[in-house]
Amino acid sequence: MRILCGDIGGTHSRLAVASLADGRAILTRVDKRRNADFPDFPAVLAAFLAGEASFDACCLAVAGPTDGRRVSFTNLDWQLDAQQLAARFGFPHCSLVNDFSAVGWGLNGLAEPDLAVLQAGQPRGGAPRVALGAGTGLGVSLCPWRGDHYQPMASEGGHLGFAPTTPEQDRLLAYLRQRYGRVSLERILSGPGMEDLYRFCRLEAGLAEDPGLAAAQVSQRGLTGADAQAVRALGLFTAIYGQTAGDLALAARADGGVFLAGGIAPRLLDLLGDGRFLAGFRAKGRFAAWMEQVPVAVVLDPDIGLKGAALAAGYSR
Repeated sequence: MRILCGDIGGTHSRLAVASLADGRAILTRVDKRRNADFPDFPAVLAAFLAGEASFDACCLAVAGPTDGRRVSFTNLDWQLDAQQLAARFGFPHCSLVNDFSAVGWGLNGLAEPDLAVLQAGQPRGGAPRVALGAGTGLGVSLCPWRGDHYQPMASEGGHLGFAPTTPEQDRLLAYLRQRYGRVSLERILSGPGMEDLYRFCRLEAGLAEDPGLAAAQVSQRGLTGADAQAVRALGLFTAIYGQTAGDLALAARADGGVFLAGGIAPRLLDLLGDGRFLAGFRAKGRFAAWMEQVPVAVVLDPDIGLKGAALAAGYSR
């Protein structure tokens, strides 16, 4: 099969040509375009396809809830219709998957070099897996075994409510509730969430609440130790990330493993491995011993979404 796959986010569209071999997706051309440079997605696709031969299928991972045929993007004023794309560009088959469902599909093709193991655990073949990832938002994919592969379920798990476990986190919840009302996990485990954590830590330290730093700047200052409140914010982020991953592992009974994807986890790899993430992950009362048996790893492959879209197209045929 020759597959056109894409990962369409709020800021960029990534497109690739893929083929499938031995249960893995092989990308032979990858291109990234700024959405703001185009009036709509068909214009992006037309620019990419110039000179390309025909395809057997097209599958696009999209940053928003989809029924597989249409999507209205969460953070982009675009709408896509798979049937219209197929008719315009001559695809025999065209489908849409949520961007984190694509990550779940991509777990099928992971190899050992694609992973940084945080906890080896005792993986059980065919048992459910969970993928989650902090980035612009918090993506979650619950992945049960279906015959000969993992098939992700549609999920909005990033919008589950935040459950504090310490007095400091109780105060964080009160702070965020005052700003937003309901406090979802995404309010913390995301780029904007990192900025709010930093504001909270500065306020608690008696400093000016908002110095106007972006999440990447907070992370940089925290990782270098140059800013005590950024260090504290990263510590909170890491602990809550672990707690959340552990809660989702319980919900799915994820004996097949928990996988951290998205843009933030690989950049915080040393921090995630310093013990605080796993402490939060394992602190599940009567299930603490079981949590130590669940494999946990960070996904290092930046193309897992593209490859997952290609695998979704392959398994659907």
